[in-house]
Amino acid sequence: MNTTILKGVHIGKNVIIGAGSLVNRDIPDNSVAAGNPCKVIMPLSEYYEKRKKVQLQEATELVVKYRERYGNEPDARALHEFYWLFSDSPEELDGVFLSMQALCGNKAVSDGKLRENQKLFKTMEDFLSSIK
Repeated sequence: MNTTILKGVHIGKNVIIGAGSLVNRDIPDNSVAAGNPCKVIMPLSEYYEKRKKVQLQEATELVVKYRERYGNEPDARALHEFYWLFSDSPEELDGVFLSMQALCGNKAVSDGKLRENQKLFKTMEDFLSSIK
């Protein structure tokens, strides 16, 4: 979003570029980069581990705020980005979770990664009931 990529710059595969960046030099594969000028911040593998560590905290905060605001439990649509916490099989997914799984057009890769996932909760309902 609002990123400028200068002519002749090559952005590698599996790269995340931060919003508002000015990409004025090549960015290597499997990296996270941002800034003006854009620079590599960390390898994608490090970012992945960082995001995994805070996912439960962010999902819990979302549930608490959702309950405060709406007075009921969040549904699958509200929790769409957190299905990894309570799913490890593509066959378990339905509705909004399936649409998230297919978002980038690489469903087979996503299915494989999901099967490798070690979910923290048996079901979405178990996750919700764990939050007081």
